[in-house]
Amino acid sequence: MESVYSKLFDYLKKNDFKEILLIAFEDSDIVKLLQQNFSLNIKVLSKSDFVGSCLSSIAKKTREKKYDLVIISNANSQVNRTKTSLKVLALFSKSKNHFIIFNDDEYLLCSKLKLLFNLFPRLFIGVFYSLFVLIRTYFVFYFYYPFRVKKRKNLKAHNKTILFLRTDLAGKIFAGGSVTHIKGFIDGAKQLGFETIYSADFPLINHPISVVVKPSSFLDFFDEFQLMDYHFRMIKRLKRCFRENSIALIYQRHSTFNASGVILSSTFDVPLILEVNYSEVWAKKNWSRLFFEKLATKIETFALQNSDVIGVVSEVAKFQIKDFCDDENKIVINPNGVDPEKFSPEINGLRIRKELKLEDFFVIGFIGTFTRWHGVETLFDAAIKVIEKNDRIKFLLIGDGNLKSTLELKTHQLNLNDKIIFTGIISHDKAPEYLAASDVLVSPHLGFEDGTKFFGSPTKLFEYMAMGKPIIASDLEQIGKIIQNEVNGLKFSPGNVDELVNCILQLYDDADLRDRLGKKAREDVIQNYTWKHNAYRVLSKAFEI
Repeated sequence: MESVYSKLFDYLKKNDFKEILLIAFEDSDIVKLLQQNFSLNIKVLSKSDFVGSCLSSIAKKTREKKYDLVIISNANSQVNRTKTSLKVLALFSKSKNHFIIFNDDEYLLCSKLKLLFNLFPRLFIGVFYSLFVLIRTYFVFYFYYPFRVKKRKNLKAHNKTILFLRTDLAGKIFAGGSVTHIKGFIDGAKQLGFETIYSADFPLINHPISVVVKPSSFLDFFDEFQLMDYHFRMIKRLKRCFRENSIALIYQRHSTFNASGVILSSTFDVPLILEVNYSEVWAKKNWSRLFFEKLATKIETFALQNSDVIGVVSEVAKFQIKDFCDDENKIVINPNGVDPEKFSPEINGLRIRKELKLEDFFVIGFIGTFTRWHGVETLFDAAIKVIEKNDRIKFLLIGDGNLKSTLELKTHQLNLNDKIIFTGIISHDKAPEYLAASDVLVSPHLGFEDGTKFFGSPTKLFEYMAMGKPIIASDLEQIGKIIQNEVNGLKFSPGNVDELVNCILQLYDDADLRDRLGKKAREDVIQNYTWKHNAYRVLSKAFEI
């Protein structure tokens, strides 16, 4: 990543730019580095500025004024944005000069004219192909599939091979809740005697059997067309997988515009388990954008009604989708889990404590995405108050997100760099050692701004519990039910900074309480919330049916 940034810095030093538009998405590092190293008038747009925006709104935000240079960075992203979509975004702007960072080691420096010549042939082909995909999708979901799909499936109990479908075109992922969930379920199923074939647009890291199905490169300028087309690509490729392997059942992570699991399930007479974390239609409308909403709703309903088992992560998630199901009894509430051997009190965090100069301090730890609903701002505000009262306490903030650069800047302005430590994103394999370096772990989630009930099942909560550390958590939906106040953790009202401060100081002063809460949390997670439990709940339902 340093080499790409250095090339950008060299380019900026050689040119006399005054006005710059920086579309940073999740790359908080580039925001901080540009602000620290250059005295430029920089307009910053992050991922949150585009949430829920349609194409015309996105274009308007990039064309508010004429800039000398537009910089677009997709670095540190957990969203699989395509090269074509980033180039099209650059074209929206009024600038003649563009510096586009695609990933850690790939970038494009070009003029608007060069971009046009680069994009035009591909866009021309893509437009005609997208029309074909759209017509095909409407036809099969409205006039063909409803009369073809059969619901009764034959579960071959002697067979123990699961075909796992990830169809959301997430790209190459190595950290975050989704990859943790996927690996966790696969490991849990393995403990129950099942082997798994994983299929997605990228292989799963360290998983031995992956079937890679690549999306069409001609449709990467508009994700909705690409997702529709991917439904058909998965079916075509995985028919061969069924001919070459004895598949017992299909497990699909629910995604927009994709019901390939239903079609494969019906064609090859095997059950389908659909994992639903929330309504994808709702999420696209509220967190991103959704142009073909009616078609997406039609496909989501079709997938829910024709699945044999639906695993939802929480009671609230069940309530969100139950009206779209043909049978509420097939819905299984299936909270996330943890590997209690990987996350364990036996892990030594001394190396991290030494590396980050935490040896002689009481450390409050957090791991997660730096977004509003993860509550990192609440924790940051509490940290400032705690540090004012007790200089023996430090805060270890692990992860990345659109709020990270803002919080780092505030930390620098308050001269608290040695008290509030930001590690950036780390791989999931390194997480236990970082959590072990903390004395207390915090899960400060907030409810959604629009009043929608929190439907999540945070993986980090179970990882905290497995570490045997005392936990402070928001009293919010599933989190508030799993954490019992002064039994296996302490709870505070979501967003209440003063209550969080009091909880932190209470645990600092009471070593016996810390020890008791940590031991009980570990005991509870082993009894109820391992990945083996997670896999068993949905697989046993499939066998029951």
